[in-house]
Amino acid sequence: MSAPSSAGRSAAVSAPLSRRGLFAAGTVGLASLTSLAVAAPASAQGETWTEAFMTREETREGFEIGAMDQWQVENAQFIIAVCKGHGLEEAVTTVTLITAIVESWLYNYEPAVDLDSGGLFQQRPSMGWGSAADVRHKKKAIDAFLGLGEISSAPGLLQAVPDVANWEPGQAAQTVQASAHPERYAEQVTSARTIMDRYSRKVAPFTA
Repeated sequence: MSAPSSAGRSAAVSAPLSRRGLFAAGTVGLASLTSLAVAAPASAQGETWTEAFMTREETREGFEIGAMDQWQVENAQFIIAVCKGHGLEEAVTTVTLITAIVESWLYNYEPAVDLDSGGLFQQRPSMGWGSAADVRHKKKAIDAFLGLGEISSAPGLLQAVPDVANWEPGQAAQTVQASAHPERYAEQVTSARTIMDRYSRKVAPFTA
């Protein structure tokens, strides 16, 4: 493998992102959210992340950093909480957020987009990421992406990129996901860092 580059580190996105080249679908998804209030940065300190939250089917599409809805805020906070609970560095959390933005618009996306894919990271059971229920369970899916837990046989971030802090975040995400569109991860670095700035200090570690 060639050494990771720093290209795209500061790339910003000004339009909604949609997976698998479906930019029109992302735009439609954002339009469907216009009737929803933009979510306030609710504190997750002491919050109980319920099983209903973990497995909630979320079929909305579209992501815009300036118009995140409550589901997207909750999922971003939960990713931060889980990474904190594992004692992981900010670079790992940033890559995890990038991946969830690109793969699912930060939703626990239920309809399979790519054959048997599902959940926050569009993980595929046929590729070793766990069962269909596992990839749609937020905690299990996050742990699998990180390379923690026992449900996944696929190499997660901590196995594929053990020196993640030395990598360009988008390339680190691509190393785990092996996407046909690797450039999309670098495009979301700025959004992931903005989310970290907004919520990281307000979120308690999740250790369950």
